[in-house]
Amino acid sequence: MWLLARLKRANWRLIAAAFFAVCILHIVATLAAPELATSSAYDRLAQDLPLNKMQVVPPVAPKTQPLPFLSPDARYALCRFDTLDGSVALTANLPGPGWTLALYSTEGENFYVSVAQPGRRTEISLLLVPSDERVTGLTAHAPADAPQQDATLTVAAQKGLAVLRAPDQGLAYRARNLAQLKRARCAFRPL
Repeated sequence: MWLLARLKRANWRLIAAAFFAVCILHIVATLAAPELATSSAYDRLAQDLPLNKMQVVPPVAPKTQPLPFLSPDARYALCRFDTLDGSVALTANLPGPGWTLALYSTEGENFYVSVAQPGRRTEISLLLVPSDERVTGLTAHAPADAPQQDATLTVAAQKGLAVLRAPDQGLAYRARNLAQLKRARCAFRPL
């Protein structure tokens, strides 16, 4: 009974204003968190990854996760690229569904992705060029197809990460997928 009396005397405008202020504070804190972070994912990976070289990382497990939220049902090869002093040639084969190659800027923005097509092998050949920030040589064709004119994609990043993802298809395919990951190349070409 006394609780009901107190609720009637409550200043509902003040309670609503406090609720909206807390909501606004929560939104501002969420949006500001990336800017206030002491290190980015790129910074954490830059310590362990060689520059302009593709490296297969260990299987994702609680103690061996290079980044949070990586899928444990996949294997990854990563390349930290920098086109400041020249171009970087990236080649990879995506043999089947579930395989992807994605490029990320140092801020974590994804600016290119290639996904394998069912029933055909996708060959990726990228040339990351520093001068006018273009990615050239985006070819995705089956081996039986004749190569077409290379496409050009303009990007706004000169440093970043290339992430090659292979699905875990079970023990029978594990050696083949690991061999495909190891065949991927990320090589520096001086100016």
